Amino acid sequence: MAKLARAVTRAYACPLAIPMALAALLAAPSARADWKFTPTLELRETYTDNVALRPDNDKQGQFVTEVTPGFMLRHKGPRLDINGNFQLQYFALQDKDVSGTNRTARSGQGNLRAKLIDDLFYVDAGGSISNQGVSPFGPQVFDASNYVATNRAQVTAWRVSPYLVHRFGSIANAELRYSHDEVDAGRVGLGNTKGDTVQMTVNSGAAFRTLGWSVQLSEQQISDKLAADTGIQSANATLRYRVAPTLNLTASVGYDKNDYQSLGGATGGRAWNTGFVWTPSLRTSVQATLGRRYYGPSRTLAAMHRSRYSVWSINYDDSVTSTRANFLLPATIDTAGMLDRLFTPSFADPLERARAVEQYIRSAGLPSALADNVNFFSNRYSLQKQLRASVAYKQGRTSAVYALYRVRREALSVRETDSPLLGINNFNDDVTQAGFNASLSYRITPRTVLNLVSDIGRSESITTGQRARNSAVRLSLRHQLRSKLAGALELRRVQGNTGFTSGQPYTENAVSASLSMQL
Repeated sequence: MAKLARAVTRAYACPLAIPMALAALLAAPSARADWKFTPTLELRETYTDNVALRPDNDKQGQFVTEVTPGFMLRHKGPRLDINGNFQLQYFALQDKDVSGTNRTARSGQGNLRAKLIDDLFYVDAGGSISNQGVSPFGPQVFDASNYVATNRAQVTAWRVSPYLVHRFGSIANAELRYSHDEVDAGRVGLGNTKGDTVQMTVNSGAAFRTLGWSVQLSEQQISDKLAADTGIQSANATLRYRVAPTLNLTASVGYDKNDYQSLGGATGGRAWNTGFVWTPSLRTSVQATLGRRYYGPSRTLAAMHRSRYSVWSINYDDSVTSTRANFLLPATIDTAGMLDRLFTPSFADPLERARAVEQYIRSAGLPSALADNVNFFSNRYSLQKQLRASVAYKQGRTSAVYALYRVRREALSVRETDSPLLGINNFNDDVTQAGFNASLSYRITPRTVLNLVSDIGRSESITTGQRARNSAVRLSLRHQLRSKLAGALELRRVQGNTGFTSGQPYTENAVSASLSMQL
């Protein structure tokens, strides 16, 4: 299986090509295909008084012309579900040679689920291309200004996962899954990595109504071009006791084993936790655990409530993780996911609901995700503790998505693997980040929407005391000129201070006009 995954890797250099290739193999005339392929084109002209987000005493104003072709692809069939998008941005600056700027940028993501043999063999696949911040102590760049190259790198990540499922009557359900993934940052100092994971899960079946159980075994091997290869093994067994129709008590025991180069503490050991799952209604759920793992106390919380006009969620967890793991499983608050739950009462069919959410995000000019600047580059393993809270609201002409986050990372592996990454500016050691994001939309007319998007973030190095803060405010007016043509005018202000420039402040004021087309 690993050889097959490597062959797929060599054949398709772009991560989004993997889902497309599998789609082509499974798309047959008899599949009653419901494909939707939508080419897109965006033209944008921007004037910015700080094109490279340099310190205020060294900033440079520029006109930036942007041409962005792209596409959206969606399919839902009896054997294949696929959802993807891709954009390629071209930038032309008033002055051709400006340091700290990009001429091109790519972004996109794709996900696929295929049913190869009914009730037996399935395949999941996904890929993404995105521009990510290298350090939390450099200028923070948002999607609207991808022409900025300072403190940015393009990251590609993809994953393919075939798996087998089997039902042992009403006694148990089993799944055996293999996953191969790769992360490439294209940057000297951050190791490109490949991961191979084998995971087996067995859960109790319908016969165990009052007392349920599950067993999970996992082994992962990670190959790193820069640091030493590592392995992660875990075993976990869980019991679930049904106290009432809406309340279940849980208890788990397990064992973790890691072989990263430790700073001196344990890299494995026994684990346990106790908790509960409470679902008083279809609109509300709360799941919490309290226990201990080899690194100390461990807690998790996942709570969600949906009302007629809003969706509320709060999540907390702690885990041993890495930069590559966060790129494969981003720690973001997904705008589409929040709106999907918000639109559930109005659109029962998942496909119709997804189309309604996509149209709403496009017409309102909402970002695809909030709290997306909490990841940063490091070759080290860290203990990550993160708290995220969000709320989405929609009533009448007004809608809003708010998000609050706080993330603390404490390095567990040796620092030497990070020395080539940022040199003397390497504050990516033990870091605390906190921030607030807000996106508000007001529909003035059926064709005209006023949007306000705000991001505020703060980072602090626990080791050195270095601090950085940043904020961005964007006000835009979007008008639907025709069914497939929209125009927008945006004002933007960005400001902050960075550890790269000894705390010197930077600001940007920009105005842009754009046309967005679906072809």
